[in-house]
Amino acid sequence: MKKRLYQALLGLVLSASVAAGGFFAAVPQTAYAQNVATDLESGYHLADNVQDGVILHCFDWTYQQIIDELPDIAKAGFSSVQTSPAQLAVKGNSIWYYLYQPNCFAVGDSGLGSEADLKRLCTEADKYGIKVIVDVVANHLAGDHSNIDSDLKGSEYWHHAGSNINYKNRWQITHGDIGMPDLNSENWLVQQKVSNYVQQLKNDGVDGIRWDAAKHISLPSEGCGFWSTVIDKSMYNYGEILVGAIDENEVDQRTASNINWMKEYTSYMSVTDSNYGNDVINAFNSGRVPSGFGSWVVSGLSEDTLVYWAESHDTYANDGGSTKYVDQNKIDRAYAIVGSRDGASALYFSRPAQTDKEKIMVGQKGSTHFESAEVAAVNHLHNACIDEEDYYTTTSDLSAAAVVRESGACVVLGSGGNREVTIANGGLRKDGSYTRTTPGVYYDEITGNKFTVTQDTISGEVGSTGIAVFYKDDNGQGGGSGGSGGSETSETRDIYLDVTNCSWFGSDSAVAAIKTDKDTTFSKMTTTVTTDTNKTVYTAKVPKDATSATIVRMLPSGKYYNEKTITLNQSYNRYTSDGNWFSLTTDLYNTQGGSGETQTGINVYFTNNYNWSNVYAYTWGGDGKQVQWPGEKMTYVGQNEYQQSVYMLQISADCKGLIFTNGSGAQTVDITSGIKENGGYYISGNASGKYSVGTYTYQK
Repeated sequence: MKKRLYQALLGLVLSASVAAGGFFAAVPQTAYAQNVATDLESGYHLADNVQDGVILHCFDWTYQQIIDELPDIAKAGFSSVQTSPAQLAVKGNSIWYYLYQPNCFAVGDSGLGSEADLKRLCTEADKYGIKVIVDVVANHLAGDHSNIDSDLKGSEYWHHAGSNINYKNRWQITHGDIGMPDLNSENWLVQQKVSNYVQQLKNDGVDGIRWDAAKHISLPSEGCGFWSTVIDKSMYNYGEILVGAIDENEVDQRTASNINWMKEYTSYMSVTDSNYGNDVINAFNSGRVPSGFGSWVVSGLSEDTLVYWAESHDTYANDGGSTKYVDQNKIDRAYAIVGSRDGASALYFSRPAQTDKEKIMVGQKGSTHFESAEVAAVNHLHNACIDEEDYYTTTSDLSAAAVVRESGACVVLGSGGNREVTIANGGLRKDGSYTRTTPGVYYDEITGNKFTVTQDTISGEVGSTGIAVFYKDDNGQGGGSGGSGGSETSETRDIYLDVTNCSWFGSDSAVAAIKTDKDTTFSKMTTTVTTDTNKTVYTAKVPKDATSATIVRMLPSGKYYNEKTITLNQSYNRYTSDGNWFSLTTDLYNTQGGSGETQTGINVYFTNNYNWSNVYAYTWGGDGKQVQWPGEKMTYVGQNEYQQSVYMLQISADCKGLIFTNGSGAQTVDITSGIKENGGYYISGNASGKYSVGTYTYQK
């Protein structure tokens, strides 16, 4: 794979000796206005192809729901999105698994949207450099043949081996039924139907195919021409192959035939490594990091033919799903490991709001936790280090691990957070080469914590999420935290930046930073509450003789991107952004001798003992800002002694009421008394459809 060449960052000056953030290339506003598509792509620095990047599985989302989230998906570093099957199936308020029981091989509206909607998704995704992958069901059709393609109703188009499959027997795997009758993949008409469908998807703008149940379709060496007929190598292809071509779970027990079949699959597509994903999440469930660095790669498959995951729709949505009730933070730690690897792509699963298999419905948008700072940081590292070899290392007690790349590293704790770690800086590979992160000073993208890297060790404090990510850009610069760099003049005036309507701020812990034409470096802006609108806005003091300034989105590490140049003029002092950081309107804010009063607040905490995918706090009354349901998303702060996730939000000190909710129907009772600083809450039971709460005092 060709290493991605990133555009040089113009005028990037940071105080740290090694600064982070290359792929957050600044986008000049003049160019942005002229060519939205080109500059959206360059501004996010996503991978050029699917295999080099990471995939967001928008499970059961409608095409429109994906379109709405494209800006945040790009900001979070996902180079691809994966949809549920687009084939015609049962339409209406249908359960998710009906999409895996299609009636034919053609695009149809089964609850995700029309073919026109799919085309529109592909067009919009292109503007961000995001690839679209569609899940294709080719092994079978619906079990009820009354509504399937009439051309395929004849018995010659089906296998007749029954459903009692011995998963050590390859012939039974490729000919037996897996809940629905098995298509005769050797049949020419079946192959042509599937091939035509692939071309329909390609013509609609789809970039890649995820082949459902690929292990159940025979290979050319087994006398079947299916894959050689249907695969379009101008598109990305990856196949769902759980365990292996036959079920041999232990690496050292795999037969040569199994390995050879898997290698043959990879001559047509990338393949999933479900065993590795299971090993990684099982380790974190035990409070430790995984000891191994892979599964199928150990058996000789190249990493650039593999797709990893910490969680998939099979491990979550099915009855008895192994990750269904696993805390999201553990999933994120597992994803941090697999998503930091070289060569392999990694899939991040957007969890449905429901856990009951029969209540997970088509068209119900899942969790947006993919926007979190820790997930985004892992993706950013992945994209910045394309084609750099990795080395997986752990502490001797398996309490911490690091995926080491030349330009940076991802450090993950087996459990807990907010503690210092020292771990080996890479190691000796089998080919005799040594992989290590370039020595220097780095800053964690998530927390801004300092990491010191020597020839031998990596040392620093991992934050509350248990994940730390740092790296340098193509210019050799690493993370630093801005610095004042201001003008020496004492004559200043206040300006204000209102981004309350802009989704670009906050989701990845980014804040506004400013540099005027009189300054040398960026300074983070502070916040205040304006007296005329009661909005929390950014503010900064700028030299009175400054005529222009550049505002950027800055992460805790000091990396910044999405530059916006403004004119400084005595006629106005407030700049209000639209929803996409595209244009700013100006007006004069009369401070009446001040810049508004700072809002006072208290911190409240919620223990997520019911494993909600998202946690929001809705408040009302008092002098705080008014928010719409479901309220404000709470910030993850760590785990308690029972390995339950704890979230925090600052609310108005005089708020009159408080509700915690997952934003998808589950909520607590109204809390109208006892709201205080460091007040903690957890779900203690159910009261008339709403959860009752218990209380505690949060202590760090």
